[in-house]
Amino acid sequence: FELDCLVGLGNGFDISKSKKPLLIGGGIGIAPLFALAKAFCKLGIKPTLVYGARSSDDIVLVETLKEISNLIICTDDGSLGFKGNVIECIKNSNIDYDYYYACGPHKMLEFLSKAYANGCLSLEARMGCGFGACMGCSIQTTKGPQRVCKEGPVFEASEVIF
Repeated sequence: FELDCLVGLGNGFDISKSKKPLLIGGGIGIAPLFALAKAFCKLGIKPTLVYGARSSDDIVLVETLKEISNLIICTDDGSLGFKGNVIECIKNSNIDYDYYYACGPHKMLEFLSKAYANGCLSLEARMGCGFGACMGCSIQTTKGPQRVCKEGPVFEASEVIF
């Protein structure tokens, strides 16, 4: 049995940039942050994780996330944790961090990048080829057009032009 697939495309999170990381996940954006939190734990660093969703029904893996992070939950409707979005939660929580790592909805990432420059964003895009040839996933950055599949999906927040 043989499986032919492309994996490991693009660039991931650089954990060497932080000694006091803040992880920010919105909705299904929590998925890559789960692995990132585990990576920090292996280094002996327990990150703070702000996890936002529409309601408590959309929050998953709470007990597991508590084991690998200092978990702060926020929901738009206030059904669990802080009532409001992740940006409001961060502003009201007085979190001590030196660099943030974020993944979530496009609008959340846009507002994060405008409010806080010292971090990185994991972006999503429709990809035709997945290895940089079609240019279908291009975004605008301060360095010119960049491809989410090749130069990303993780970009410095200060570089992305929304």
